[in-house]
Amino acid sequence: MAPSWLIFLGIVAVIPTSIAAASAETSSSKTIKTDVVIVGGGAGGAHAALRLKDMGKSVVLIEQDSTLGGNVDSYTPPGTDKSMDFGVFSFIDYAGATALFDRLNISTAPPARVRAPTKYADFTTGALIPDYAAPASAAARAAMEKYLSICEEYEDMIIPGYWNFPTGGAIPEDLLMRFGDFVKKHGIADAVPQIYAATGFGIGRQADELTLTVMQTFGAQMARSMLGRQGGFITASHRNQDVYDAMAREIGEQAILYETKVMRSTRAAGFGVVLTTENQRTGEETTIQATKLLMAIRPVGEEAMRPFSLDARETSLFSKFDYHRVWATLVRHPSLTAGNTSVDNFPAAVAPSNYLETPQVPFLDKFELQDNTAGGLESRVFRSLVIGTKDFEYADAKELLQSSLDRLIEQGILPRTSAGKEAEQIEVVALSDHGPMHVRVSADELRDGFFQKLYALQGHRSTWWTGAAFASHFQTIIWELNEVLVPQMLGDK
Repeated sequence: MAPSWLIFLGIVAVIPTSIAAASAETSSSKTIKTDVVIVGGGAGGAHAALRLKDMGKSVVLIEQDSTLGGNVDSYTPPGTDKSMDFGVFSFIDYAGATALFDRLNISTAPPARVRAPTKYADFTTGALIPDYAAPASAAARAAMEKYLSICEEYEDMIIPGYWNFPTGGAIPEDLLMRFGDFVKKHGIADAVPQIYAATGFGIGRQADELTLTVMQTFGAQMARSMLGRQGGFITASHRNQDVYDAMAREIGEQAILYETKVMRSTRAAGFGVVLTTENQRTGEETTIQATKLLMAIRPVGEEAMRPFSLDARETSLFSKFDYHRVWATLVRHPSLTAGNTSVDNFPAAVAPSNYLETPQVPFLDKFELQDNTAGGLESRVFRSLVIGTKDFEYADAKELLQSSLDRLIEQGILPRTSAGKEAEQIEVVALSDHGPMHVRVSADELRDGFFQKLYALQGHRSTWWTGAAFASHFQTIIWELNEVLVPQMLGDK
């Protein structure tokens, strides 16, 4: 007789050798049987687990960190009760977002980021850019209005998923041209600083990326928000992590394996999946047998994908993704504190109004003074994003933070507070590795039906996919993607 986890599928059959071997291999470990196993507890995975529980399904959620939420990143300085967010700053009010916050009993407040006095400098030289001129507010608004009108033409191709995205010559020319060319074509350069500052850092030099890539990070919903036509909110606590802590309570802590990684797996069409996991702190192994697997991590990187034994079809698609590595950091240094200002990084060529000129990867976006004085002036922290190439590691990110700061001090942009080199080492107060960000493919791949092939993987080898590789890069949009995806997954036999 077939084991109960196969009967979930309505299947009575001989167990494939690979599945039987996987179960035997882990016979000494704890075993959990469930309807759906989810890998990744970020925006897509945590929300999907919550919705599956709502639909009466059993679920196991595997998360490598000690909390859910992925890139949310909240920090509370020791000895204070005033939190700050340095990953996800706000949530766009899209689809059912407001209702979800109400359901989780999370009080909200309007986003209110206070912009500190700012200097502009080229971090590769440390030189000040004194003659940079931001667009006049009326010109910036007019350009944003025009950008929005174009975005809305293509909105249903992009959000909440790509199932309406065309192929070949049916793809609008705007979406496949370089963003720099798109800006010049439509005369919207005055909107670029706001687009770049809001979400554009992680894609690198955005003028050279496809317009589609930019719209995936700053699309119609963001433009409406900037123009006051679509709401956004934060948690009233100013700790966006509260959203995912509340989700964890709803999902049930017993259904979440924290600090855990998948070590190996067997995925078979029609026969479900077996995952072997290991707790990275205790070393405990757990075998999970499920009818379906929902992958909520970006499908890139050899090390990340190795445990899932991708087949040729999966590998051929995922290998086409390009991306950058991103770290969100909070740092502290006496010279930053004494300077009492934010410093934004731009190449010298941006002056006076060449808004498409942005740094080359790798780069540091800025040292941004945070609104936090609860612990005194000396406790002030500065936020920075580090954007690197695929092979960039934390040591490279830390070196870039330090060398950028050193140049600003050498050039007098920030005051030198100590003659001793040791005293000038930057302190990394908080760090979050956002991993591969803004995955995208070339125009040729899009014309060749990349999204159609990607979505055709749903259900392949009992595996489904959610997250930022399958949707636009916003928490609430990924949640809405799940509202379509999860019922489809449960209806698939």
